[in-house]
Amino acid sequence: MHDFTAYRLVVEGEVIASIALNEHKGSALRGAIYHALRRRFCTVPQAQGACVRCPLWQACPVCTLVSTLDSNNRLGADAARPYTVQPPLDGDRLAYAPGERLTFGLTLYAEAMHLFPYVVMALYGLEEEGLGRRVEANGWRRGALRIAAIHAENPLTGDRVAVVRPGETLVQVPDLGITHAQVLARAAALQAVSELTLTLQTPTRLIHRQVLVKPGELTLAVLLARLFDRLESLAQHFSDTPLRLPYRQLLEQAGRATTVRDDTRWVELRSYSTRQRRATPIGGLMGRITLACDDWRPFLPWLLWGQFTHVGKDAVKGNGWYVIT
Repeated sequence: MHDFTAYRLVVEGEVIASIALNEHKGSALRGAIYHALRRRFCTVPQAQGACVRCPLWQACPVCTLVSTLDSNNRLGADAARPYTVQPPLDGDRLAYAPGERLTFGLTLYAEAMHLFPYVVMALYGLEEEGLGRRVEANGWRRGALRIAAIHAENPLTGDRVAVVRPGETLVQVPDLGITHAQVLARAAALQAVSELTLTLQTPTRLIHRQVLVKPGELTLAVLLARLFDRLESLAQHFSDTPLRLPYRQLLEQAGRATTVRDDTRWVELRSYSTRQRRATPIGGLMGRITLACDDWRPFLPWLLWGQFTHVGKDAVKGNGWYVIT
């Protein structure tokens, strides 16, 4: 992970046509970006969105962003996507009227940063492509969002710079990445604590031994096992330094951690795929869990990285986004 970097963007949009989102806002945002990328940049539309059938998938920026493939991947041909959405955290609000602001995040990882211009163009496409459900107020069309500003931010340093300013079309490629050195420095500052609280801000869908992890079943070892899977895939496909850790030893150590308090709950949600024409369950755990451990040092760097990479299923849609206190 020494060469791995995360670039977090905050996108501020102005609603220009009423937007109605489903409960899983991240799914709608990821879907809109997905379709904007395909319609603007896909050179083999006859593949109908199935990148695995495209002869250019190894060199195509759209395939890299929306359907990363690797037949040699340990976890299956579908590898981790090199970005995640951070949906709006504004409670149960699903409707946005013209003139209001809708703010969300987008994080790109490592070498995928060279595809940043494609992502920005896709974001600008939200005005044309539409966002959310078709509603009567828009003549049964989707809502529309105009990008007002984009900022790059680094939560570890507190730095924040403008990438796109209001009224300007010039895009500044951000050089404000979250680095492994910064993560290690933050881990060193936390290593003396005895307890950590993880706040699961979006549904966290974890599968352990082929079974969904429900409230009361989340442990440090279960969380780390799925987090190692994700970090390994991201490092393998988008970094020059593969992640090689003593996984079994770390998980055995993590098994000795205890749960001090578990205030997680299960949130049942579904995501509809227009390409697959079916809804899939994407619900997961939300809430807080406090864990105690005699020695956090072996785990802290990876738990800190997980805040920025997310963990579990449907991370690209915003699932598995947590913060540590």
